[in-house]
Amino acid sequence: MIVDILELNLLKNLIENRQEIYERLAPRVNIVDILGNTYYEVQNSKLLYYIFNTHFKYYDKEINFAKDFSLYIVCNEYKDKIKNAKFENVYREFQTKDGRRIDILIVFDKFEIIIENKINASDQENQLLDYYNDRYNGEKDIFLVYLTRGSYEASEYSIEKETREKLKDKIYYLSHGDIAKWIENDILNKYDFLKFDKKYQSIYSALIQIRDNERIITNPNEENNMEKEEIKNFFEKHNYFKTLLNNNEPIKDSFNKLNKFYELLENAQKVILDKKVALVSDDINYSLKVSDFIKNIQTNKGGDYMKGAVFYDKEIIENMFYNGNHSSQNIFIPIIENWGLSIVLDQIIDFHLCISVYSINNNIINKLREEPLKNEIGNILNKGIDKYEEDADKYYIYSRFVDIEKDKPEEIGQKIIDLYNLLKEKIN
Repeated sequence: MIVDILELNLLKNLIENRQEIYERLAPRVNIVDILGNTYYEVQNSKLLYYIFNTHFKYYDKEINFAKDFSLYIVCNEYKDKIKNAKFENVYREFQTKDGRRIDILIVFDKFEIIIENKINASDQENQLLDYYNDRYNGEKDIFLVYLTRGSYEASEYSIEKETREKLKDKIYYLSHGDIAKWIENDILNKYDFLKFDKKYQSIYSALIQIRDNERIITNPNEENNMEKEEIKNFFEKHNYFKTLLNNNEPIKDSFNKLNKFYELLENAQKVILDKKVALVSDDINYSLKVSDFIKNIQTNKGGDYMKGAVFYDKEIIENMFYNGNHSSQNIFIPIIENWGLSIVLDQIIDFHLCISVYSINNNIINKLREEPLKNEIGNILNKGIDKYEEDADKYYIYSRFVDIEKDKPEEIGQKIIDLYNLLKEKIN
């Protein structure tokens, strides 16, 4: 029992002195992360577009971040061409002839760079291949940048093996961490006047924030590793292990004590996780009421009405948050298979619950944006109020955020049903 009390006292001391650990860590403020936009591809592409589209003259020197990026990615045989190229423009969500949208397109007179930004989304059929074919005219070099969390290669679903091999010296697989390194080494360190000249400090500040955000996307545990080192130092400073263990005791006894203390910390962690889930429990319970309302309508309609719809139960949703996720998909209703078109009810800790019309098919996306369908969708989702949003993130074409204090579950359920009926009739 003495050991149990000792363990509890150590845990109590750790909790009471947690502020000391926090103070050891340098404070880090990332506006993008605070706003909940770190892992949203559309918002991330906007930030990168901002960087690539920054060009100005500093005294007699031309500063062009798009050219700096171009020199960073290409192999040596193309560097002279890039150095002498004339900058024309940078585009975001550039629409191709067949209606597909290139995340970022950098255009010079002698070459172009197509950037496909993937954080969470999967490849679309012939995506990179279609982008390349749309821009290639035999006059310019076309480079492809496939930007992901971990420098992953594009699948053959996106660009066939033969074409990928043919363009192997013009396709570059970068991680968001690589973008962070480029910002650090090729902009911040290269142009130190950004930091010291007051006229450019807003650019410098933005670059710092974007650099840190890119690091988080590739390595979300970087801060955790720093905390682990500080906790180790904290343990040593306060003689935790000397207090818990005896120098002359058998190793087996030391192991048992450490195991018991570890179990105590694990149980403390479970209590914290329970508290996290409790914080989102109102949204979870609300979404379950929406699910019940829709399922009753589905049962009454019978047959194939809402065939394939998935209404996730409480345990599955809670497990998403227990496992460290910041969001959960609570309802999924397919209209066209393979994510061609669907309605989803997502739960996001930053924005609570959100109904969205979701599609990865560019032909369908273009139809969704046409009138009068666009207006009809807007009427269902209360276009004109601050809860309504278009293109909230990549493939989220229309969204409507839910206020669980004001919106009744059956009203939200009816909106989802009305959306389903409308889209089922108009899109095929």
